[in-house]
Amino acid sequence: MERTELEKKLIEIVRKEKDIPDEKLTPETLLADAGIDSLDALTILFAIEEDLNIHIPDDRARAMKTFGDMADAVADQLK
Repeated sequence: MERTELEKKLIEIVRKEKDIPDEKLTPETLLADAGIDSLDALTILFAIEEDLNIHIPDDRARAMKTFGDMADAVADQLK
């Protein structure tokens, strides 16, 4: 899956869980700045894992601070 395609898929999944405007979901966007708290992040993470049939290790999930970090973690699991 190409990076652009992956980011679009992640945006789709994130939006199913939380209503976030387009400009708030860039690779540099801090998840907290987008209004994603720790509970939201867990819900989104579970949705990503289920939708893409992957598992993101807990230490990697805790290290996610930006939308780009999320995309990187998912991309690594899809390799």
